[in-house]
Amino acid sequence: MKKIVIAIVIILILIILIAGSLLFVMNNSEPDTDDEMAGGDVGLDINFEETTIEPLTDSIEFFTVQNIVQGYLNTINLQSSSYYDDYGEEISDKAEIATNIYNLLSKQYIDANSITKDNIFNYIDKVNENLIFVPIEMNYLLLQNVTKYAVHGFCINWNNEYVKDLYFIVDIDNVNKTFSITPLRTEEYESVNDIKLDRIEVSISAKENNTVMLQTITDQYLCQQYFLIQKRLMLARPEFSYNYLDDEYRNKRFGSLENYLKYVSENKAHILKMVVRSYDVERIGDTAQLMCKDQYGNYYIFNVEKVLDYKVLLDIYTVEQEESITAYKGYNRRQKIAYNVNKWVQMINNKDYTGAYNLLNETFRDNNWNSVEEFESFIKQNYSSYYEIEYTRYEESNENSIQTITLKDIDKKEENKNLTIIMRLKDNMDFEMSIAL
Repeated sequence: MKKIVIAIVIILILIILIAGSLLFVMNNSEPDTDDEMAGGDVGLDINFEETTIEPLTDSIEFFTVQNIVQGYLNTINLQSSSYYDDYGEEISDKAEIATNIYNLLSKQYIDANSITKDNIFNYIDKVNENLIFVPIEMNYLLLQNVTKYAVHGFCINWNNEYVKDLYFIVDIDNVNKTFSITPLRTEEYESVNDIKLDRIEVSISAKENNTVMLQTITDQYLCQQYFLIQKRLMLARPEFSYNYLDDEYRNKRFGSLENYLKYVSENKAHILKMVVRSYDVERIGDTAQLMCKDQYGNYYIFNVEKVLDYKVLLDIYTVEQEESITAYKGYNRRQKIAYNVNKWVQMINNKDYTGAYNLLNETFRDNNWNSVEEFESFIKQNYSSYYEIEYTRYEESNENSIQTITLKDIDKKEENKNLTIIMRLKDNMDFEMSIAL
């Protein structure tokens, strides 16, 4: 009898456990709707009827649209190399070129101007040279099936000379993966914010040359693109590039637009030739710092908040970077001397005569040059190229350190130059120096 009672108890326990498990499964397989909304991931819900025109912040979209505009400029260039063979013989007649251009124009632009392939050249810019598009501003409006972009930039020729400002509307059909362009009359706009983007949904049929090719973004690509934009701004519109300089850096390094324009003018030969030789990217949250180094050892820092919201530094010594400050604190005396010698030579390479002059010992400076202008003349006469440093003899004498270096012309136009620098370290990262004349 006792065994029967025990068996019954065990069976009842098993029934209770099974029933509890079934209730648990049922409750979790049919959750309350309110609980799901409160704790579940329902994705991004966009009300396309309420989207607004905003500055573009996405890098992939920005550079994709830039490439679309550049492709349009290439297409309307009647002297484009794609229309001629290697012997200069025309391989595309006017009708084919007209078709290529027609395929890129928006239906709205075509209808508004009654454009046909026969009269199309009356409604586009007359271009007979290779032009490079430099973007300045972009806004966008996201709709259900299409994204519309208001674009402002300017174009330069292959001599890096400013040609004209340009305004466009670019529509991208997100369903068909196609695009169209509406060229706008430049004289009617002062900024990208003057361009009105309507909420009309459009469907853009696929043609031979209007497929959207999303730009792949890598660190190398980003560094090269920001570097190229800055280079082209400095050459074609230096007064405009001044506005992109970091505020602290701009005030400390140049102090005025006049000084900056002088710097660009004196460095124009270098700016024309400069290319990225190495780069480094550091990201903190949504911001990125792109550090580029050219073939002359000069650095260019881009602190990017958003794709078109960034600030530029044209060297790494005017405003010391945190990594440099931390590293310097751990250096011994000889390492600090080498770091400071390199800084001074960078100033010479950068034609930063005022910066190099101000680091000289005051007595030494006044005994040899009465002004920055006299010092500038001395440097131009004796150290006019771009140099890399070879550190040779080093010695210490009380508070002074004596470092002899060999300056090697990077362009190999000059013989090596030996230079002896006498330096005294001061508090923090400050120092004063003189050179053996």
